[in-house]
Amino acid sequence: MQTSLNKYLDNKYLINFLIGIIPISFIAGNLVINLNLILIVLTSFIIFRKNFFAYEFYLIDKLLIILFLYSLFTGIINYYNSDQENIFVEENFYKSLLFLRYLLFYFAIRILIEKGLLNFRLFFVICSSCVIFVCLDLILQLISGADIFGNPKTLYKLSGPFGNEQIAGSYLQRFGIFLFFIIPFFVNFRNKNNLIIILSAFFILVFFSILIAGNRMPIILFILMFIILFLYEKKLRKFSLLFIISSSLLFLAIVKFSPQILDYTRHFINLTFQILTFFKEVFILGNDPNITNTYIKEFYSGYLTWKENFIIGGGINSFYLNCHEAVGNCASHPHNYYLEILSELGVIGFIILIIIFTNLLMIIGFRNHLSLDFNKNLIYPFSLLFFAEIFPLKTTGSFFTTGNATFIFFIIAIIVSLSKKHNN
Repeated sequence: MQTSLNKYLDNKYLINFLIGIIPISFIAGNLVINLNLILIVLTSFIIFRKNFFAYEFYLIDKLLIILFLYSLFTGIINYYNSDQENIFVEENFYKSLLFLRYLLFYFAIRILIEKGLLNFRLFFVICSSCVIFVCLDLILQLISGADIFGNPKTLYKLSGPFGNEQIAGSYLQRFGIFLFFIIPFFVNFRNKNNLIIILSAFFILVFFSILIAGNRMPIILFILMFIILFLYEKKLRKFSLLFIISSSLLFLAIVKFSPQILDYTRHFINLTFQILTFFKEVFILGNDPNITNTYIKEFYSGYLTWKENFIIGGGINSFYLNCHEAVGNCASHPHNYYLEILSELGVIGFIILIIIFTNLLMIIGFRNHLSLDFNKNLIYPFSLLFFAEIFPLKTTGSFFTTGNATFIFFIIAIIVSLSKKHNN
């Protein structure tokens, strides 16, 4: 009996260690993310063995299984119907098979939460520590010209610990939100003014760091998450004006310090209007748009590529093989989740994904108002991240890449599990 208990505790520590280092693996790169994902799945499978799938399947679980099986189906169909004797066609077929690992990862997280093994507090602590580290590293790079690892700053953007990949802003947008929900875990604030001061300091640190990183979309998504929170939570609405004023003053101060931020802002506003015009011209009016921006050209390439594979698409990671070159821009993906799904999984895959997203939005339902109880706030940051992740009018990486797929299905698994656990 004692041996079984010790084995259970050892497994619990191991699986929480693996999940806890997820934010660290995102700094280390795709190789470490993949390795960590595989270890989480294998460890979960070893712990539960025959009981790995021994729990109630919800509608969202069944929809995800359908999505993954359909993705595999499109890969098989496009592989055998392809007239391209190209090694990349075969490679994409195997990528369709490997994509199934995210479904196993999803169910691994589901069962860990179902059995009460996932230590959210540890995960929040590590996320918050990593965010503070990245922020300080970016500030060091800004001031000294190089970060703690010796990575030099570039003319326009800062990368911090990510080296040649300028994704620091995206990282802070994704993991920075946990910093604001962890405070009640450490301190029971009787004086709410002290809590407001600390949270404001964290906001300034993260917001400033995202700005100097030079990634424009993460800034918008970071602010969007707080706007959603203010709109829902009545207790926070009285601070919304303070939030707007402080954010504006901080932005103006940074613009004064770094004029290139102003150039980024102007370019971003212009790009936003171009994106809105593009969707209006193409999807509403059915016209051929007048395109000058690179991102819009990639959007349009994605749209034209989808029209050539309207029903089932060209298969996962097939965009660069099937890309329509009419507008002269064929990258590895069309830089928008929805256009990528349309071009690679067709209208059928797109409908399945929209049903999944709609179902998730319906089951999220902020059940509790914010409190100083850590456990009651668990679903909030994951729900806000989901809203930001599925925001349609944004430029994105590929939906099927290691980092994005891992993050998306990790968030979905937690939202589903916490929602259903609350209902039960």
